[in-house]
Amino acid sequence: MLATVDRTLVKAIHFGIWDFLAVPLLRALKWINAYVGNYGWSIIILTVLINVAMFPLRHKSVVSMRRMQELQPQIKAIQDRYAKYKATDPERQKMNQELMALYKEKGVNPASGCLPMLLTTPVLFAFYSLLSMSIELRGAPFVGWIHDLSAPDPYFVIPLLMGITMFWQQKISPTSADPTQQRVMMIMPIMFTAMMAFSPSGVVLYWTVSQLWAIGQQYLTNRLIGPPTLAPMRRGK
Repeated sequence: MLATVDRTLVKAIHFGIWDFLAVPLLRALKWINAYVGNYGWSIIILTVLINVAMFPLRHKSVVSMRRMQELQPQIKAIQDRYAKYKATDPERQKMNQELMALYKEKGVNPASGCLPMLLTTPVLFAFYSLLSMSIELRGAPFVGWIHDLSAPDPYFVIPLLMGITMFWQQKISPTSADPTQQRVMMIMPIMFTAMMAFSPSGVVLYWTVSQLWAIGQQYLTNRLIGPPTLAPMRRGK
C-alpha cells in the first residue's frame, strides 16, 4: 500500500541489516499464505522449502563430519606427539602442518560441518526481524494456544520442543570433539531454549521445523553412508 503512494515510503518499515532476507521471506510467506490461509503453516512450508534447497550442502557437511570422526585416532596420535610443547613453541607449528596434511590427504575440511548452521542462522535473524516489524503477522494465529505468531508462546511449548530437537540432533550428529567439548555442546540446547523462550513463536516454529528436518536428514545420511570406520592410528617417527 505504501509503494502505491510512493516507493520511498516502504523504508518506513525497517527490517534492519537483515532487510535483504526479510523482504523476500515476507513476500514468499504472503504468496504461500494466499493458498494456505494460515501464516503458521506458511512458515512451516517455507522452512521445508529452504531446507530442501540446502539438502545437498547439509549432506556434504554430514559426510565431512563423519570423515573427521573416522580420522579422530590419527588426529589424536598427532596431537599426543606434540602435547609436551607449549602453545608458543615453534614445534607446535609442525603439529598444525601435519594435521593440515592429513586433512588434505583424506579430502576433509574441518570447517565444513559448521557451514549449514552459518547459512541457516541469518534466516533465523531475518524471521525475527520480519515477525517483529511486518504488520501482516501481527495477531496472526497458528493452532490452539498460539494466537499471535509475533508474540512468545504463552505456555513455552514450542521453545521446549525446540530444545528437545536440538539435544536430539546433537546426540545423533557425528563429532570429532573430545569428551569435554561434547559436554559443553550439550549445554547449548539449554541456553538456546532459554534465549528463545521469549522470542516470537513464529521464529521458534521456524527453528524447530529446521531442527526436525535436520534430524530426519541425519538419519537418512547415516543410513546411506553406513557406520563410521575408524582409521588406524599413525605411529610416531
